[in-house]
Amino acid sequence: MLYLLALFAGALGIGFVSAIAGIGGGSLMVPFMVLALGFDVKVAVATSLLCIVVTSCSAASVYLRRGLIDVKSALLLEPATALGAIAGAFITLTLPAEAVKCALGFILLYVSGMMLKKALARARSQESAPKLLPARKLLSVAASFLAGLISGMFGVGGGVIKVPVLTMILGLPIKVAVATSSFMVGLTAASGGVVYLAKGFTDPVAVLALAAGIMPGATLGAKYMRKLDPRVVRLVFSLILLYAAARLLYSALT
Repeated sequence: MLYLLALFAGALGIGFVSAIAGIGGGSLMVPFMVLALGFDVKVAVATSLLCIVVTSCSAASVYLRRGLIDVKSALLLEPATALGAIAGAFITLTLPAEAVKCALGFILLYVSGMMLKKALARARSQESAPKLLPARKLLSVAASFLAGLISGMFGVGGGVIKVPVLTMILGLPIKVAVATSSFMVGLTAASGGVVYLAKGFTDPVAVLALAAGIMPGATLGAKYMRKLDPRVVRLVFSLILLYAAARLLYSALT
């Protein structure tokens, strides 16, 4: 019983943070399950992906009602992301991922620094969106495949890559990018989660306990995010990226 309560309490906080930052919560959920509760890492990754689907549905339902989701951008990027998630799941099941973790850690450190710089910079009168050239579309699709690969390999939703892609490459406002990412991560996680489910790595009891905490946490986070200044959202997201980078590098180098 205590074990289920710990899962529920942890999921409540993770759901709140993930909805505000536009991520699936796996960057917090996987280390929570492995380090705090002693789960096998592959079971944690598999369980995390299925829980991310619940997180995404809870937050995205709020964002859809408020018209914050850019469906056109989501449809452009999600096919490549889903393919990447399936490929990433197979890689984790067959190959060691230490080198990939290390490389990802350095990438996230860079992106975290860029978004932190934006968050701390003085507000400008109006940020002009970059012109959406074909080259930018191709770059965003390629980056989305990478986001899917990361999602399938490490049990995250891929929002740590998707939000920067949506803001820096496609030029979406940060709140729209967060909402669109929250909508997309569920589809991405489902694509990778099916692979683990077929291989028998999912803990159904843990999924139910985590989902019970994630749903109210994510719904509350989605409602609260609208009240935040975009610079605050960037700051929170950059700090989450920094944490994810530190965790990945520590895991790869020890």
